[in-house]
Amino acid sequence: MTEEDLKDFLEANKAEVQAQVKQRLIDGLLSSHKWTMSDQIGEVVSEFMKAEIMPEVRKYLTSEKSAILEAAIASTAQIGEMMTKEMVKRAAKNVSADSYSFRNVLQEIFK
Repeated sequence: MTEEDLKDFLEANKAEVQAQVKQRLIDGLLSSHKWTMSDQIGEVVSEFMKAEIMPEVRKYLTSEKSAILEAAIASTAQIGEMMTKEMVKRAAKNVSADSYSFRNVLQEIFK
């Protein structure tokens, strides 16, 4: 290939060569700055969440405070009831006449 052939080839493929050069430059920049960009994007997202989203979430929760409190109290009462029922079941099992624990307790009481 002569110098003239090379010039003709480059001129004929000028657009494709420029596109490839541009793409490789972009790829190189992205590769070189990928970690920095990720960190900076993370910071921007974090700032946005703090400044824009969290205040709105707080407003919503505040407006629903009484409903949330009622649900929490109701749940707590149900948990207490469930624990009481389970404790009664276990106590009944432990004091049944054929229970090893029950026999030991009675033996200790009536020594």
